[in-house]
Amino acid sequence: TIFNLAGGGFESTVRLAKSSPEMWGPILEQNQKNIADALGIYIRQLQEFHEALSLGEGERMKKIMEDANRIRRVLAGLGNRVERRQ
Repeated sequence: TIFNLAGGGFESTVRLAKSSPEMWGPILEQNQKNIADALGIYIRQLQEFHEALSLGEGERMKKIMEDANRIRRVLAGLGNRVERRQ
């Protein structure tokens, strides 16, 4: 079912899953603590969104999405700093 719902960006989203475990395994192991921490935060955010969605809490979902959209500004700022360095 997920493949029927997936848009054009789905392939880039699952790029890691399609990659070689032999390549990514050592990278993930080497960065285990940071990845586990980030993954825990991501899972908690997904659980919060799932709960809001399940309960039909539209305003709560909107706030979660607005908070998530802040990453665009952060990433844009990082991109600008990289461009200035080059």
